[in-house]
Amino acid sequence: MLLDWENELVCYRELSDDLTCTWLPVPSAPNLIGYTLFLQWHRIPKLLQRHTASPSIKIERRDLYLERSASIWIAVNYIQGSCVKGKTISVIPSKAGKCLTPSNINAYQITNQLIIKWDLPAAPTPHELRYREALTESTQWLLVPVESSAVNVTISNLNAMSSYIVQLRCTAKDGLHCVCVWSKEIMVPHKLTNKPRISYTETTEMSPGRRSVLLKWEVTQSKNIIGYYVTVERIPNSCRDSLNRIYLEDRKVLLNLSLAHYRVNISAYNKAGESPQAVYVVPGISAADLPGQIHVKPQGTNAVVTWTPEYNPKCFVVDWGTGKEDMRMRILTVATQNFTLDDFQPYKLYKIIVHASDVCQCENFTRYEKTFGATHFYSVEGVPRTGPTNVTILNIRKHSALVKWTEIAAEDCLGFLQGYRISYTDSSRKKSEPVTLNSSTTSYHLTGLKEKTIYRVQISGFTNAGEGPATLSQPFSTLKYDQGEFVGFVTVLCFSMLLILVFAPLTCSLVLRRLKISCWPSVPSPRNSSALQDMTDWKPVSRSLLQALSDNDTTSLYVIEHESKASLNLELFTDGGEDSKCDTRQAEEASSNIDITLRREVIPKETVTSGETGIISITVPLLSDYTSMEFSQKALMSLTVKLPARAAHPHLEMELSSKPEQTEHQVLFAHQDYLKQSQVVFLPSGPTLTGQVNLN
Repeated sequence: MLLDWENELVCYRELSDDLTCTWLPVPSAPNLIGYTLFLQWHRIPKLLQRHTASPSIKIERRDLYLERSASIWIAVNYIQGSCVKGKTISVIPSKAGKCLTPSNINAYQITNQLIIKWDLPAAPTPHELRYREALTESTQWLLVPVESSAVNVTISNLNAMSSYIVQLRCTAKDGLHCVCVWSKEIMVPHKLTNKPRISYTETTEMSPGRRSVLLKWEVTQSKNIIGYYVTVERIPNSCRDSLNRIYLEDRKVLLNLSLAHYRVNISAYNKAGESPQAVYVVPGISAADLPGQIHVKPQGTNAVVTWTPEYNPKCFVVDWGTGKEDMRMRILTVATQNFTLDDFQPYKLYKIIVHASDVCQCENFTRYEKTFGATHFYSVEGVPRTGPTNVTILNIRKHSALVKWTEIAAEDCLGFLQGYRISYTDSSRKKSEPVTLNSSTTSYHLTGLKEKTIYRVQISGFTNAGEGPATLSQPFSTLKYDQGEFVGFVTVLCFSMLLILVFAPLTCSLVLRRLKISCWPSVPSPRNSSALQDMTDWKPVSRSLLQALSDNDTTSLYVIEHESKASLNLELFTDGGEDSKCDTRQAEEASSNIDITLRREVIPKETVTSGETGIISITVPLLSDYTSMEFSQKALMSLTVKLPARAAHPHLEMELSSKPEQTEHQVLFAHQDYLKQSQVVFLPSGPTLTGQVNLN
């Protein structure tokens, strides 16, 4: 809601007797409905009200009392039903005529100064001037006093980039029966200091020799801009006074032009003047885009230009020169198909463009001309002045490298560039064969190089006149390893070492295990033997059983022999002795075939009858590998039946001990996991036999 509203209410009469009241509108009032004017006459209780939506209103003569004083105020009405009352003024209609104000007020800016001029009224009176920036309405007015006879005011130290609003009015004096009213607001735009910025260009071929050019632009000072100037200038243009200027309000233009060079200038303007120009040069074209062919024959400093037109126009326009800013133009009104140009300099590139037109006047031919053809030529060719620039060596590998360079500038070619030559030498100063490339190539891949070798590269350009100087030698060194090669080598080496570290112990362990099995076979565990599980069923062989057998011979021992012999050391104990102990050494089989024979060994009598205790040392040959207890028991039963009387053997020594209390003999076996067939020992009947068997 507006709390303090400076409405500057004023009421006055002009030519008619109607009373006009004006005031300043309420700033930023979105919910505003309108205004209500209240008029209260002196000593008249009736209140006059008038509603309006604009900040001014007229009260007709029939509602006025000219000689009576009236109080007038304005109320602002809002949608919410609330209102705001402005200040109250007192007016006598007969004395409220409008004072004369200055006429023809003119204001403009020059840099940071504001200059206001006006014409004085018939009766000079003092005036006052006020101004403010035009950016926002909330900017405060600044008053400037003006002398009564002054006709202009200059205000300095202003912002050159801002626009201003100016008002002027007289100053009321005592006894002056009129009302001083502010003049209408006068907008003083700032001078446009920024040029437009071209934001979009598009060139389209319309027909052979003609094209359309679309340009769009943007401005930063769009406020107070009235329009834009677009000037199209042909390059070259011998008709200097025939500039084509276009006035536009939109920020775009579509031009229909020939294929000659054109310069387009764009500027904005307002009341303060014209902005700087934005310049756009329409790009040229290549000869391949033109319908006709032009031939040039140099003749010293002159050149004869010939062409064959598709039709016979009223005139030809010939443009020639070394560039856009150095072009000349000539209009040929005589029907001809050749033209001689002069004053050509050697070693310079010239461009010639031929246009045809049916209108030959300067002010019109640009609208109708159509480009026929174009070509380039040298009156005298030379060799390039320098070699290519920015020579760099990239992607250096073990046997290759990439050479790049920037093409020779046109002004340094001094002729039509035909191509480049590349040569290189190694560290032994061996020079390679030059490589010739076309003029459009700016890179080359060197191959077949030696590893870890220093090379020096030079490049030169050549024209029809010969080869120019080469560039400074660019050294580079090839690599010992290609990219990734060394890394791969290290990776393979590390992987191989890892494999060795992992598999070497496993391989050694496997080899040792094989060697152990081959050289030192492991003895099976009796815990897994079915024979050991049947040991509870064994029964000792008693002496009575042996004596009951026919042909009982307890003094002889039959031994089963094996071709492969080993020594066995066997201890025999008596019935009441400790468990027997045996240290056995055995050897590998010599053959898978087992040759088993029975040999009768006779125990000598003197060894049986000598002493209480005798020791029999028997050398028992081994028969075969391990055997079961069942087989041993059967062999024992068979042998005890068939053993003859005591006999002696050179290799059998036994110690016999006679103990009357023992009535039977037991069969003892070696204390081993399994028994071999050759390790069966038989005890004779008679005294208890305690013996030790040694196997040699």
